[in-house]
Amino acid sequence: MIHDNHVYVTSGYGVGCNLFKVTAAGGQFKADQVYANTVMANHHGGVILLKDHIYGFSEGKGWVCQEFATGKMVWSERRQLGKGAIACADGRLYLRGEDEGTMVLLEATPDGYKEAGRFEQPDRSDLKAWPHPVIVNGKLYLRDQDVLLCYNVKQ
Repeated sequence: MIHDNHVYVTSGYGVGCNLFKVTAAGGQFKADQVYANTVMANHHGGVILLKDHIYGFSEGKGWVCQEFATGKMVWSERRQLGKGAIACADGRLYLRGEDEGTMVLLEATPDGYKEAGRFEQPDRSDLKAWPHPVIVNGKLYLRDQDVLLCYNVKQ
């Protein structure tokens, strides 16, 4: 992800995350590492930058909130929902667990893991729920193999 002349990358398999600051001078670009750690080791569920914090699932830590500028962990939660994908719309986080397809609406706050709602996906296949949730024009779309579900999530 790119934000304010910074590039943030994260990878699973124990690799972790890095933040680089990119500057330009004299027609040349320079990248300096700001930090490297394993607070966020995201496999394939993606991460979201909202205000000054990054949210996503980190291997071995669960769902994590991380300070963008410093790389420090703000909070983590491993018990409420397993590994999955994340999306954001209207300042709210939508988490989708890959094992059961459970959907969780999470408050986007550095004050902790605060669920605002959850439901189990109907017509669930027995395969992993890897497709990311998609929110467009107040509609939440979930795909599971040959099933496409649409929910009105507009406030």
